[in-house]
Amino acid sequence: MAVCRMYDVAGATLEQYDEVDSKLGPEKPDGALFHLAGMLEGRLQVIEVWESSEHLEAYEKQLGPALEDANVPDPLVSEFEVHKMDWVK
Repeated sequence: MAVCRMYDVAGATLEQYDEVDSKLGPEKPDGALFHLAGMLEGRLQVIEVWESSEHLEAYEKQLGPALEDANVPDPLVSEFEVHKMDWVK
């Protein structure tokens, strides 16, 4: 079952996001379906959809060290199973 994870990161900047992004590289991670990032009222928002929780957990092993290196604050995380996903190329 596909999983959507949303991160609300108060105190993070787009520069920190770009630093993490450059460390992880341009390759799409195994099991990743969708990734979106931007600012909302001064807070970094990241939304991702993954094929499964297992794919997400595997990717977090790479993501964690990159977030620490960039001094990204801990996010508020929400997650749910995807019922429907449309309009994605």
